[in-house]
Amino acid sequence: MSDTMTQEDFATRCQKVRQFAHNLYQRGPDWVTFFREVLGVSGAARKVFASQEEFVAFEKSDEYGAIQQMVNGLRLRKGGAGAQYEPTRVITVRLPESLHEALKAEANDHNTSMNKLCISKLLQVLVESEQAERAATQAARMNPPMPAVPRPMPQPQPAFNGFTPRFGQPGDRP
Repeated sequence: MSDTMTQEDFATRCQKVRQFAHNLYQRGPDWVTFFREVLGVSGAARKVFASQEEFVAFEKSDEYGAIQQMVNGLRLRKGGAGAQYEPTRVITVRLPESLHEALKAEANDHNTSMNKLCISKLLQVLVESEQAERAATQAARMNPPMPAVPRPMPQPQPAFNGFTPRFGQPGDRP
């Protein structure tokens, strides 16, 4: 957040976006329309928080979390796909086979499609993963890994057909 933006001003703007979202939510739109009007590229939040820095700060607010819950609530309603009003786009994501199989299993477990599962995961708050990364970094700083102890190199042992000769033993012939 920039120095020119006070905490009070920021909180007021967060409330403004949340109130806009709440009013729209009360009208019962489909989730796509709600997302577009509130969080989309030309939505209310992007207009109120014009810079990337401000928008990222907004994403960490309680108001943003409440708006995410509204999106999720609308997504759970039946028949509210919103596809008739907004065209869909296709992206291709390359995944390791093991991750793809895990997503298929998760979609099956939740009795949903891979498409719906992936949209749900994409809509999850990015802040949660950023907080987890910061916690892991902090934990690593507090508990640095132990330095590796060099291990002695194993000495090669000659073996011939399962027989290991013993050289230099008493009684060996020169």
